[in-house]
Amino acid sequence: MPTPRTHQFRGRSPLDRSGWQVSTVARRTTNHDGSAVCAVTDETIPLTETHFYVTLRQETSSLARPDEYDHLGVADSALGELDEWLEGGE
Repeated sequence: MPTPRTHQFRGRSPLDRSGWQVSTVARRTTNHDGSAVCAVTDETIPLTETHFYVTLRQETSSLARPDEYDHLGVADSALGELDEWLEGGE
């Protein structure tokens, strides 16, 4: 089993999200019901199970408007695919 981790990434644009960059990847679980769709495999992820929480950031060109943030869920079983994607592999 992989150890819990949080990493900072710079310069990588997520799948089909031009202008956005991955800033953080954290392994996590939540204590509330719900689900998300895995951004890598399109599988449904129960949020009460271990998964990866990917934070995206889009810089703005205005000092008056803060940067925008969004998040993607990635299934724990898709760690290999997530690593390949973040490293630029196919």
